[in-house]
Amino acid sequence: MATLRDRLTDPGFTPSVRQIGELLALAGSDEELEGAAKKAILRIERQYAERVLAEGVAAARAAERPARGRLTALVAQLAKASDPASAGRGWLLEALVDADPKTRRAAVRGLGNLDRSPEITAALGAAFDASTNEDDRKALALALGKAGDARAKQKDFGKAAVIFEREDARRTAATIDLDASLVVPVWLHVRSGLEAIAREELGGAGKLVSPGVLEATVNFRIASRIRTAMHVGLPQSPRAWKRDLAEEVVVLLAEALPVFRAFTKTEGPIRFRLSISAGKAVVWKIAELARERVPGLLNDPKESTWEVVVTTVGQRGTGSVRLELVPHAFVDERFAYRTETVPASSHPTIAAALARVAPRRDDDVVWDPFTGAGAELVERAKLGKYARLVGTDVDPKALAAARTNLANANVTATLTETDATTYELRPTVILTNPPMGRRVERGAHADLLERFASHAARILAPGGHLVWIVPPPSKRIFERAATAGLTLVSSTTIDMGGFSGELSVHRKG
Repeated sequence: MATLRDRLTDPGFTPSVRQIGELLALAGSDEELEGAAKKAILRIERQYAERVLAEGVAAARAAERPARGRLTALVAQLAKASDPASAGRGWLLEALVDADPKTRRAAVRGLGNLDRSPEITAALGAAFDASTNEDDRKALALALGKAGDARAKQKDFGKAAVIFEREDARRTAATIDLDASLVVPVWLHVRSGLEAIAREELGGAGKLVSPGVLEATVNFRIASRIRTAMHVGLPQSPRAWKRDLAEEVVVLLAEALPVFRAFTKTEGPIRFRLSISAGKAVVWKIAELARERVPGLLNDPKESTWEVVVTTVGQRGTGSVRLELVPHAFVDERFAYRTETVPASSHPTIAAALARVAPRRDDDVVWDPFTGAGAELVERAKLGKYARLVGTDVDPKALAAARTNLANANVTATLTETDATTYELRPTVILTNPPMGRRVERGAHADLLERFASHAARILAPGGHLVWIVPPPSKRIFERAATAGLTLVSSTTIDMGGFSGELSVHRKG
């Protein structure tokens, strides 16, 4: 029979609460199994949380070093999800003055991750004021910084000062100024394959930087309204990568400061978070250096106005480093109508691309046979006049979602629960993103879409168009459509988010 030690190597092992004593012993005394034992304890059913915490506190209180520090760290994890008046918090407060330094620092870190109650802040502050141990004071400063206590800045404790300033800066509102007078190059990030459609939406402006990225020099508000774009960013000029990566990034941040200021409305520091392929040590170094060298700019990974995407090319000494500033603190009103979704919902940027590709007339009868949450119908309505919008789906939940979204957008459409392959209508445009990929059982879509292609060819008005997205392999479906009388006008492979599809336009006659 497998022993408890053996079972700890199984990541799916969920221990019984009766094993808590043995697990605590392993967590405290067995350096090899400490991590696995702690993870197992944290997997014990929540209904026993109070008992597990109480036994953890008792074990920590009775333990000698180094087990005492290890078990105190475990108690800190357990206390984080417990009642504020729990024994775990009581032990952490008591352990602030423990003789063992590792136990003291485990208690400090644990309290720093709990709520910012006056009791905890006062206890941390008293320990900070009384301590003469530099390592203790650094740990205490970090915890006080999270509580927004200014003692974190009494001396430059690096991380502690950054954390304090983050907490302080979060009290100040910040927004992106879409109407800033500064006109700079903008990158529009689109799904691969939709670049030409986005460029047409820009009025023909923009150049291709890389697959899925267009660059245009336009007013920022105009860029933020492009409905086929996933998001927009402000690219900065690259810099030769000659020194430490953190040093190079901070120089680039300083150079970008006028752009940050031009587009940010705030009375406090401008907060940014980093998107960078580097370890935590590099991220912290950037945060600390930016605080020292770029006044008015502050790293904040949780409540940021901007995301700074760091891209490196090549290696240090021969490569380059580039920043892209991606705004976050503004309301994206493009798809505010989309308050409801269903598993088969189109992403609104894809719906917008479908609507733009479709030929348009003022007397259009537009049908979405697989309407999902209604995005295609809304996006078509936003492009101009039409005679009628019709949506059908076999899922009543989808129709309910579509009904809500259409009402949000102030768009009127006829919605019916029915099978797309038998519904009778005389549309001039069929506009749809049918279920495919992960949304349907493997192989189930091909037969459905072939049958639908034949049905669409039969009911479309002469000269009408089928505009849809077809999953690969599309050859059979296109052949079926052609046999039924639909001429393929265009087809583009696009990224559907993890798989590809063919955005195609077919004309009847």
